[in-house]
Amino acid sequence: MNMKPILRLGLLAGLAGIGPAMAAGGPDGSLHLKVIAATCNNCHGPDGQSLGAVPSLAGQDRDYLRQAMMECKTGKRETTVMLKYMMGYTDDEIAQLADHFANLK
Repeated sequence: MNMKPILRLGLLAGLAGIGPAMAAGGPDGSLHLKVIAATCNNCHGPDGQSLGAVPSLAGQDRDYLRQAMMECKTGKRETTVMLKYMMGYTDDEIAQLADHFANLK
């Protein structure tokens, strides 16, 4: 009996089951959030603590952060780099980022 087709089918079934969980970073999406939050560190500093002219994100008001990111995404707020990042995030991801940085001290 040739086991290769059965192994392939089992592998595909397993990947179909874990694919969505991996895409979200696990059951709570925490890995995914850490990855997208890390992109902010390039300009806004480690853990949202800016060392230069770019504003710090850590400890800012959650609603302010969400609104600012949404304004960048829609083009209402003029930006250079932020537009490119924000256009790649869903509204839910933006809300999660706002929560993340608001909870940092």
